[in-house]
Amino acid sequence: MNTRAKLTLSLTVVSIVLGFMVSLGYRQAELSAKLGSVELGGSAVNRQLTQQLSNIKASNQAAEQQLAEVMSQISDFEQKSTGSDDQLKILQTKLSDERILAGVTPVHGPGVVVTLMDGGTSATNVEQELTHDWNIRSVVNELFTAGAEAVSINDYRVVATSAVECQGPVVSVNGHRLGAPFEIQAIGSPTTLKSALSITGGILDALRQQGVQVSTPQTKSDIEMPAYTDPLQAAGGN
Repeated sequence: MNTRAKLTLSLTVVSIVLGFMVSLGYRQAELSAKLGSVELGGSAVNRQLTQQLSNIKASNQAAEQQLAEVMSQISDFEQKSTGSDDQLKILQTKLSDERILAGVTPVHGPGVVVTLMDGGTSATNVEQELTHDWNIRSVVNELFTAGAEAVSINDYRVVATSAVECQGPVVSVNGHRLGAPFEIQAIGSPTTLKSALSITGGILDALRQQGVQVSTPQTKSDIEMPAYTDPLQAAGGN
C-alpha cells in the first residue's frame, strides 16, 4: 500500500474513531447527569446507571488507545510523504483539522467565555448551589452541539474522552483538581455559541434556577487554547 493510500485509510479511521468518541462522550455526560439527579443509595436504578457509565468509560479508553495508535502511524506516513503531490497535501490539511477536533494541537480563534461559580452559602440546600461536574459537562456539551471547534475548562483542553468528575469539594478535569470558579472557553462562531448559551429556558437559565452563579457569556475576538494536556496513550502504554 502506497503512502497516499495509507494516509487516506488512516484519516478514515481517525474520523470514525473521533465520531465514536464524541457519541460516547455525550452518552457518558447524559448518564452522569442522571446519576447526579438520583438519590445516593443502593437502588437498582443507581446500580444500573453506574454499570452503564463504567462500560462507557471503558469503551472510551479503548477508543482513545486506538486513536493514539493511528495518530502514531500517521506521523510516520507524513514524514515519508513530505513534498508529495497536491492530492496528498489536501489529505494532510484534512488531517490537521482532525487533530484540532481530537485536541492534540493548540488552537486559537474567536469564541465565547462563560464562568460558573458556586451559589451563596445562605441557602438551606447548600449542596444544590454548588457547581457539580454534570453542570459543567452540560455547558460543554451545549457548546459542542452548537458547533464549538475546541473547548477548555480553566485552561485545560476538553476532548471527547475528558474526565470531568466531582472529587469531594473540587472538580477533576483530565486528572487536574480544580475549584470554582470554572471558566469555560469555546472557539467557534461567537454569535452562534453565545446564542446557544443565552437561549431562554436553556442550560444557563437552568443553572441559575438551581442557584449556581453564572456569568453572562462574553464574545472574544481571539482565544488561545492549549492542546490536551494528558498525552493519548497507545495500547500497552502506562
